[in-house]
Amino acid sequence: MFVPALPGLEHILVDAHGRQHVVLRAQETSLQFLVEGADVTAGPVRFALVMRGLTATHEACGHLSALRRILSRASADRKDWTAPLLRLRNALVALDGHAAGASYREIGVVLYGPDYVALDWRLAPKERVRRHVRRGLALSQGGYRNFLK
Repeated sequence: MFVPALPGLEHILVDAHGRQHVVLRAQETSLQFLVEGADVTAGPVRFALVMRGLTATHEACGHLSALRRILSRASADRKDWTAPLLRLRNALVALDGHAAGASYREIGVVLYGPDYVALDWRLAPKERVRRHVRRGLALSQGGYRNFLK
């Protein structure tokens, strides 16, 4: 599965030890995964559920149930993006990536997926990511006030 395309994805955070914390949320339900190993933004990954002993079975079943609720609600809540909302979303994602020190290419992978970026990075995607970063920086420097009016 390609994690950035998951319905209900709230955040992908990387801690000081390089572990990735994937947060999924839909309505009142949220779930956090601790991911060690593969970079979840680089391409499809396979998840394995690790239980710490048989006593953790009940807790694991609860987490799987929450995951099922999140994925079903998030995909039911998903609306078609309008062009202005998609530009705003992309600008905010690019701003987060830029603030975290990600390269334009890494931001492009999160926004468009690894296949699209690999196909023709030097053409359209690279310039689009630059525009998204510029828009995000403009928003962070006061441009967000236009949305509040």
